[in-house]
Amino acid sequence: MPVYEYTAATNTFTANGNWALVQLWGGGGTGGGVARNMMWGGGGGAGEYVYGQVTTTPGTGYTVAVGQTRAGVVDGTANGNPTTFATTTLTANGGTGGTANATSGAGGGAGGTGGSGTAIVRRAGGRGGHRNGTANSGPGGGVGGFDAAGTQGSDSAVTAGTGNSGISGNAGTGGAGRTTEANGNPGVNYGGGGGGAEDNDSQDRSGGAGAAGYASIYESPPVFLLCLGCG
Repeated sequence: MPVYEYTAATNTFTANGNWALVQLWGGGGTGGGVARNMMWGGGGGAGEYVYGQVTTTPGTGYTVAVGQTRAGVVDGTANGNPTTFATTTLTANGGTGGTANATSGAGGGAGGTGGSGTAIVRRAGGRGGHRNGTANSGPGGGVGGFDAAGTQGSDSAVTAGTGNSGISGNAGTGGAGRTTEANGNPGVNYGGGGGGAEDNDSQDRSGGAGAAGYASIYESPPVFLLCLGCG
C-alpha cells in the first residue's frame, strides 16, 4: 500500500482507493511559563494518538491538518494543537499546557484525549509532570502510540515522559524539567509536551514549546488495480 506522511499545517490527500488507514498524532502542550522570583512551571501534556480506517472516494481530496508546534509562553501556558483528517472524520487532540507559576506538587497538564471519529486504536498522551517543590520544574509527557498511552513526566524528578510508537514508529517524548533558571525545554516531535520553566531572579521565563503533531496515511490499492482480471 502507498504511504503518505504529513507535517505541514494544511495538506490535501487525494484518494485513489476506497479506504485508507489513517494515523494521527496531536501536538504537545507547552510547559508552564513563570514570572520572576522563585517560580516553577508544570510540564505540558502530550498529544493523543489515533489510528482508524476511513472510507474514501477515488479522486476526492481530503484535508489533513497537522497540529503545529505550540510556542512557549512567558508567565503563561498554551494547549497543543489537534491533528485532523477531513475536519472531524478523525481527530487526535493536543495535550493541555502545564500550569504557569505552579504550586508545589501540582501543575502538570493533561495528555490529549477524546478526539472525534471512530478509531480502531485511540491512546491518550501522557500527563505532564508536576512541579517538584523547589527542586525542579515539571517535565513534559510522552505521546500516545499504537500499543499504549504515552507515559507521564515525573512528579519527583526532571525525567520526561516517553512516547509509544504508532505502526510506523514516530514516538514523541517530553521536554525535561529544569533544576536551574532557564526557559523550559521543548517537547520532542511528534507530540511531546514541553517542560516547565524555572526562575530564580527578576527575569520572566517561557515554558518549553509543545512539539508538532504528525499524520501518516496507508492507502488501499487503486480501484483499477483491484479490477484487474475482472470479467
